[in-house]
Amino acid sequence: MHQKHNKTTLMLILACILLAACDRESASNDVQASSASTGTDIAGTLHLSGSSTGEPLIMQIANRYRTLHPKVNIKIEMGGSARGIIDVRDGKTDIGMVSRVMTDQEQDLKGFPIARDGIGLMVHRNNPVTTLTSAQVTDIFTGRIKNWREVGGRNAPIMVINREDGRGSIELFKEHFRLRYSDIQSQIVLGADNPTVIDAVATRPDAISLMSVVEADNKEKAGGLIKLVALDGVAATRANILSGNYPLSRPLSLVTRELPTGLLKNFIEYSLSSQVIDIIENVGFVPYQE
Repeated sequence: MHQKHNKTTLMLILACILLAACDRESASNDVQASSASTGTDIAGTLHLSGSSTGEPLIMQIANRYRTLHPKVNIKIEMGGSARGIIDVRDGKTDIGMVSRVMTDQEQDLKGFPIARDGIGLMVHRNNPVTTLTSAQVTDIFTGRIKNWREVGGRNAPIMVINREDGRGSIELFKEHFRLRYSDIQSQIVLGADNPTVIDAVATRPDAISLMSVVEADNKEKAGGLIKLVALDGVAATRANILSGNYPLSRPLSLVTRELPTGLLKNFIEYSLSSQVIDIIENVGFVPYQE
């Protein structure tokens, strides 16, 4: 009887050990499944096109997103905000990158602002002019002021380098100064992306053009031969964009044709999340605030 009791007790102990082992294995499998579902269950391809100003920011967000979701392929092309809108409308791209306020004619599209930037008036670093009034800017870009001497600079003809119509920078500029594109009198029109425009001003001591505050500031800090002049006495800086004091500011938005779902929704939600605030600030943009 005593031997039978000992045998029963031993069997119970072995059963408990086996159950515990099973529980540990089950828990381990659950953790592995949970870990796998965070990245490997999301797959597919995303195609973005549009704003050259927004491209460096979106590229870094996309790179981090892909480290979390390695089965996702993301293709990014520039070409300006207008291209982003057109490509989304035509179904050529999943997401348009737009660096301006969307117009009344674009309200059928879905816009998701993720950051703010400003448009600066860019001149050569050796230009002695440091600030311009709104009236002076209007007169320079419409050809009524033709010489830098008229605004406190040296005796030299002003070379206006205009941006291609449809770019986010020129759209904001036209709206703020209440100009039509045909009103702008320029010696050069560049449809190229920001680095080409920066180089054009850096090699022309008497030039002026429009540029993303962030891109111009980054280039200037890296030793580029350009600078931004103040507008109505307000410096074109990140701090003044954040405070709302600088008048030429704009949102950087991701735009879709329909309300996003699936992979599209997941990527946009990630781009709007606190997980990318450090990227936005490191690139030099201002996190979007209503």
